[in-house]
Formats: sequence, C-alpha cells, structure tokens
Amino acid sequence: MTRLRQQYPQNYGSSGNISTEFENITRYLNSAELGDKTVGELLGTIFDTAGTWKGPIEMQLDSSAGIQYRVGTYSDTTTGWTTIVPLSSLKGADGTTVGSIGSPILHTRVDALATSGQTIFPYAHESTDELLVYVNGVLKRSGSSYDYQTSSTNNTVTFNSGLSTNTLVTIYKIRATSITGFTRTDTVTSSSQNVFNFVHDSDTVLQVYKNGILQREGGSFDYLSSASNNSVTFNSAIASGNTVTIITVENTSAQVVTGMMFESQFVDSTTGFIDFGKITVTDNEIAQVKVSGLTTALSGKANLTVASSTPGSPSTGDLYMDTSQTPNVLKFFDGSQFLQTSPDSSLPTFTSSNAGQFVKVNGSGTALIYGAIDLSSVLAVTTRGAANGVASLDSTGRLPTAQLPVSVASESIYHTVTTTANQTYTVKRIFKQKIQINGLSLQTASGTCSLQLSVNGVAVGSTYSVSSSVNEFALGTVIEVDATTASKSIQYVITNNSSGAGLEVTMAVSEVTS
Repeated sequence: MTRLRQQYPQNYGSSGNISTEFENITRYLNSAELGDKTVGELLGTIFDTAGTWKGPIEMQLDSSAGIQYRVGTYSDTTTGWTTIVPLSSLKGADGTTVGSIGSPILHTRVDALATSGQTIFPYAHESTDELLVYVNGVLKRSGSSYDYQTSSTNNTVTFNSGLSTNTLVTIYKIRATSITGFTRTDTVTSSSQNVFNFVHDSDTVLQVYKNGILQREGGSFDYLSSASNNSVTFNSAIASGNTVTIITVENTSAQVVTGMMFESQFVDSTTGFIDFGKITVTDNEIAQVKVSGLTTALSGKANLTVASSTPGSPSTGDLYMDTSQTPNVLKFFDGSQFLQTSPDSSLPTFTSSNAGQFVKVNGSGTALIYGAIDLSSVLAVTTRGAANGVASLDSTGRLPTAQLPVSVASESIYHTVTTTANQTYTVKRIFKQKIQINGLSLQTASGTCSLQLSVNGVAVGSTYSVSSSVNEFALGTVIEVDATTASKSIQYVITNNSSGAGLEVTMAVSEVTS
C-alpha cells in the first residue's frame, strides 16, 4: 500500500501527531472502498479464505469475433466480452483449390454371422439406396422369388429361407447421391448361352458374376467384354438355370477440395504431417539452409578427390584417392603434403595367381605378402557330432549322452537250479540302469522242461525247450529292461517240467545308455 505513509515515525510523544497518523490511515481505507464495499469485502470477492484467486474471469472462442474474455458477474452470456485475439489471426491465410477427389461410392459395410435358421438382419437404409448383399462372399439377388427382400421402413434385409449357423452375411450400400450411374442386370439362362447384352462404353469397368461368384475378364479366363457390340461374352457356354449378374458403377462427379487436405490419404492421421509422396519437389529445389543440420554437416565433412594426379590447393584433412597406383591408394593432406593413410600396412600388388590367398606378414616381419591357406590340420565345424567326425562337448565339457555308444558294457547272468519245478525263479534285481537281454544258453543235467523269461512277474519273449543238450539262442527281438527310475526283477518261468535236474540258465546282457 504505497499510499500509506507515516508522517512522524519517530515522534509519537504528542497526541496530535498520533491523531494525524490514524487520520491518515482512516482516509486511505475510506478511499479504497468501492461500491459500498470495504477493502476486506472487495478482497473476499476475488480470493478464497486460503488466499487463492477465485476472481470471476471467463474466456470464450466466439465463432465470428475470436478469443474473448470478461471480468465480473453478468446476467446474460452476451455482454461484457473483450476480444483479445481476432478470428482472422487464428484462421491464417486462405487456402487454395488443390484439386478434386471422387465421391465415395460403397459405404456402411455390415458383417453379421447368422444364428441357426436366421432370416432377418437389421440394416438401416433408404428406399433409394441400392444394396449389395453377399452370403459367404457370394453375391445374392433381391426379390421374393430369389434370395432376399429389403424394407427401408423396417430397416431390414430378410432372406427368403433360413441360413445356417455362422453363415457370414455382408451388406454394402451404394451411395446413390454421389454417383452418376449404377446399373445392375440379372439374367437367368433358359438354355445354353454365351453372349449377354449389356450397354457400356470402352471406359466402363464391369463386375460380372456367375451364380454370385465374381468372374475374371480375359481370353484365358472367364469372359470378354465388347463396348462396340454392348455385350459380355463368356469363353464357355453357361448352362440353363444359371444366373449371370453384371454390375457397373460410373462416378463422374467430384468434390473440389480447398485449402489443406487432412484426409488420411494425404497426411499422417497421428502427426498431421503431409505425405512426402503428395508433394511435388523439383530436383535441387530445396536450399541447403532449409534442411535441418545439412549446412553444418556439409561444412564438417571430409573433402575427397579421386584422381590420378595430386589435387591443387588442398585443405588440411582433405582426402585423395590416388588412382595412378594399382591398387588405388587413399591419402590425406596434413597441411603440407599428402600422406598414405596406412603406409605400414599397404597391400602388396596382386595378380590372378593370388586368387584365394590371404595376406600375412613375411618371415622377417618386415612386409605383407600373399600366402596360400593351409587347412590340412584343421577340422571343419560341421564334423562335430557327425558321422566319421569328432565328438562335440556339452556345457560342462563332457560328451553328451546322445554321442555315447548304445551299448556301454556287456555281461552274462548265470543261474542254476538243482531240482527243477514248475515255478518262477528270480535271477537278479536291477536298479538305476537299462539292459538288453539278447541271448540265452540253456541246459539240464537230466530231464526236460520249458522256459520263458519274465520281468517283474510278466512273461516276455518266446518259450524255449530245455534238455541235457546245450541250447543257445540269439534273440531275434532283444528284451529291454528299463530300471532307471524303479527297480525291476529279472526272472524265468519253468513249465512242463519232466524230471529236470541240474538246470543252468545263462543270459547274455548288454547295458545301454538309451
């Protein structure tokens, strides 16, 4: 409050002086009252109890005036506004007509999956709209005696017969107000027919369907069109009872686009930047200073001269590719002369006889020479873990199980019975190993019997006759016993015993890795 001043700051001994000071404060406060409101009431209008500004200020964008503001409380929305930025400053310069674009033709696509027996599909349209209706991609025909009927009153497409579950129905709308011509003909052949009349000119693009399936134009495909004869001729005759549909849409109307185009075909819809392909820029038209960082980059680049003679007036750091030497030598200017960039490692001159050789240091370590590559003592990487190659190692430096021999050990399991009986004999129980039984040797001291191997009480393999003569068998199908996770007993079962005595059973066994 710069208007408040002490008249006698060091002289309050006199009541007259004190009275003058307080009179001065009273006059100042009185002069601050406005609209019959005290200073406190005025401050309470624009600040809350925490001292935060809450003054009645409003801003708006007026469509004709621009950005405006007003301060205070008003009974209406139109008075008290002050323009701070006119609309002309926001709008910028007027645009220009940049061209014209064709009006959109097909729109409002709807895809629906039918429920079992469904006939009615909602689709908003006007009575003047032309619809294209597809079922699983096959074009359908409108009419009570054909495929479907439409109702602009109910906004529906109703099929004359129910559709199967998950049948895909696709509906398009032709924008009749934006096109100059839409023509569709449907012809049901009453006999074999090749030629179908359809009025069109050489610029007309046709869509030809057979039973709703789009056909391909061309002599080696489905049909040929003739503008001079106003006809469509199929390469193969269409049999009786088939429907041929011909559609054409002519769109000669155009919309003039003025000013900047913001359609996604011209600019990035996220950033608003214009697609560079939509800008016509003549070669060498953009100045270097208009490209960000280009002038600085060019001024800092190295200057390279490719020539057979030393360039004149070089600057320090300039490069020179000397083509007078074979191979060419790259040099740089040190301020007084051009020096080779790497004189100590310059490659020796090569000829066709050096093909396939490599560069190496000579025996005295004084120069580079070409030498043949000797791989006679080197094993190719492809030989690791391969047939007739070398073994590979796992992450611990050991041979992987897959590269170990299938059979890592072999043995014979021998078992004898003094007096033979018809029963099961346990020979051995194994655990944490896998074995294959691939042979048997059987005999008795006297008498005969029959023998069959058994694993964990389950008979396996063939039944063999045993007598006092030695019988040795190489099993055609080996019997594998996998006890790597649970122990298993190896047994044999005696049947048909006839006074057998002194039975000897020998099993040829191999321990395997997998």
